[in-house]
Amino acid sequence: MYLDLFVIQNLIYDYLILSGVAIILNEKFYYPRLVIGLMVSFSLSAFAFVNFPIFLALIPLITLKIVFWEKSKRIYLKAAFYFYGVGMFLNGVMNTLTYFLNFRMTMLSYMFVALSLAFIITLIYVMKTRWMSNQEIINQFTHEVRIFCGRTEIKGWGFVDTGNHLIDDKTSNPVIMIPKGKLATNSVHDFFNQQRISFWEANYSVINDENKSLLVFKPTLLIINETIVQDVVIGVVDNSFVEYDFLLQPSVVKNI
Repeated sequence: MYLDLFVIQNLIYDYLILSGVAIILNEKFYYPRLVIGLMVSFSLSAFAFVNFPIFLALIPLITLKIVFWEKSKRIYLKAAFYFYGVGMFLNGVMNTLTYFLNFRMTMLSYMFVALSLAFIITLIYVMKTRWMSNQEIINQFTHEVRIFCGRTEIKGWGFVDTGNHLIDDKTSNPVIMIPKGKLATNSVHDFFNQQRISFWEANYSVINDENKSLLVFKPTLLIINETIVQDVVIGVVDNSFVEYDFLLQPSVVKNI
C-alpha cells in the first residue's frame, strides 16, 4: 500500500471509528481534542508506516487518550475495546462490499465509500448528541419523588416549575403540588386522619389579586432523588398533571 493511500485511509478510519465509539459510549466530542487526536494519529501513523510498522496497532491508544482526555480509566478501557472492535467491523464491511459488489477497490472508489460512511456516521452522531442534549434538559427538570404519609408511600416523577414560588404562610416553607387523586379516591381529609397527618388551609393570591386557599400538609417523609428533603409542605390540587405526578419548586431541588 502506498503511503498517501495509507495515511488517507488511516485518517478517515480513525474518524469513523472514534465516532462509532462515541455513539456506543454515549459520549460527546470536544472537537478541538478530536482534531488534535486525528492529527497526532495522522503524524504517528505516517512515521510508523515507514519506520516501525509493528507499532501501528498501538497508536489508537494515544489517539483515544487525547480525544477522551477527561474520562475515567474505566471509560478509556471501554473506548479502547470498542475502538478495535469497531475497526474490525469496519474492515469487514469494506471487504464485504468489495466482494459482493464485485469491483476492485481503487483509490477513487475507496474514497467514495469511506466518505459516504463518514457522512452517515456523522449524521448518526449528530442525531445522537441532540437526543442526549434533550435528555439532559429533561433530566434537569424532572426528579424522582417519594412521599410518605404515615405508612403509605406515594411515588412518581416531579417536574420543576420555574414559575412556582408559593410559600406556606403558616410555616414559611415552599409548597410542592400533588393531585388529589394521588392521595385518595374519596375524602382526602379522611386519608390524612387515618394516617395521622397534620393539614391546614394556606392562603395565597393569584394574578388578579383574588385570594384563594390551598389544602396543605406536612408529609412524614419526603425523598427526592434518594435525598431526604425537609422544611417542605405539600399542597393538594384538584386537577391532575400531564406526563408527571408532582409540581416542584426550583428552591426545593437546587441543592439536590
